[in-house]
Amino acid sequence: MRRITISIDEDLALLAEAEVRAGRSPSVSAWVADAIRAKARARAELVAELEELEEREPTSPEVAAAMARALGLPRAAVVRALKTRNRPPGGRRAA
Repeated sequence: MRRITISIDEDLALLAEAEVRAGRSPSVSAWVADAIRAKARARAELVAELEELEEREPTSPEVAAAMARALGLPRAAVVRALKTRNRPPGGRRAA
């Protein structure tokens, strides 16, 4: 376990504290950790769905740029992920 200090908007702090008071989370720290996990899981699921879509229909540069913006990633990272996803294990493309 690692302790960090964060700053959040007052309304989010109140929401987290209300969740703890209602018994839906053991602590504010646990509530924040759950939120981070949920966001990471949602992002991973979105990337997996986009990869599946890419298999069926290659992505245009404009769509790759929009994906990068939505994911908060550099466009090059999205393009690289889309390209490497099509490679078989071992990193070589089929002939």
